[in-house]
Amino acid sequence: MEGSSSGNWRDSIINQIQNRNRQQFICFQDLIAAHNRLFESYNVLRLENMQISVQNEKLRCERMSVDMTNIGSGFLAIPANKIAQLESKLLAQQEELTELHKKKGENAQMVVDLNKKLQEQELLLRATEDRLEKSITMVNNLKAEVQRYSVCKTELENLNQLIRDEHQALQLAYSHLEEKLRKCQDENRQLVVSLMKYKSKDAEKLNEENDTFNRLRYARLKKELEEAAKDTRGIPPDTMPPECGPIVEKSAVPSKAIIIFDAHEGEISAVKWSPVDQVLATGGQDRKVKLWDISKGTADCRGLLVGSNAGVMSVNFDSCGTYILGASNDFASRVWGVTDQRLKVRFS
Repeated sequence: MEGSSSGNWRDSIINQIQNRNRQQFICFQDLIAAHNRLFESYNVLRLENMQISVQNEKLRCERMSVDMTNIGSGFLAIPANKIAQLESKLLAQQEELTELHKKKGENAQMVVDLNKKLQEQELLLRATEDRLEKSITMVNNLKAEVQRYSVCKTELENLNQLIRDEHQALQLAYSHLEEKLRKCQDENRQLVVSLMKYKSKDAEKLNEENDTFNRLRYARLKKELEEAAKDTRGIPPDTMPPECGPIVEKSAVPSKAIIIFDAHEGEISAVKWSPVDQVLATGGQDRKVKLWDISKGTADCRGLLVGSNAGVMSVNFDSCGTYILGASNDFASRVWGVTDQRLKVRFS
């Protein structure tokens, strides 16, 4: 369809140029025909002029012969009417000759004008031929460009088809890999479920063991405390004041917690009392060491010590309660100041 449309506009341009050339040639043919007719008229008029000149010369010769005859015959009388006819005929011939000269000048001027117009038309024809040649060259260039574009279009279509084939192959490979990934995810999910089941079983088993151990430990501690409570040792009489009777001390096991609070985000790994103040230090898996003031019967956060890269497993104060040491799972220990809560030393 594109080839037919390109051929149609090229044929249309060629037809228009041919029609314009034909019209201009027709104009030139009219000028040439008029020019030829003028030359024919000029030749006819020149021939008539020559004939009139010949007749005039004949008349002049006849007049001269008549004059010579008259002179030879002793001035014989010539009829006046014949002389008048000859003079009128001569005058008419002269007027006709003058008119012919006038027509000759007009025809010559017309020939000059026509020659000038013919030259202008020739220049116009030459310019038209140049434009026609340029148009033909342009048409040829356009044909070559159209052919080049057709070749480029064919190459692009082939390249596009190749890219489509590659895209289809990549889609197939992607679908295969996606299916493989889905299978791997399903297997991974099943493995995670199995692992969670095993971990749950291990946790239940560990919890049972811990519960058993805690029950045994609690029973042992309870038994020891009961035995300790039954041990009532009195003060020797010789050391007691005379006004006091025997003193008996009683021991009791705590039955409830005094303060319950959330110290860390996660498990608490270490707890330590300050040797000088009612301050409690805690360390947890959130990599923080916290100081708690217990003097008012509630746990008020007194400070937050940071800088550890792993969970804090152990904390301890110095003998003066000025510094606190924390050991973490990153194989490092750190010392903070209790007052300014700044990291002082790091050991690794």
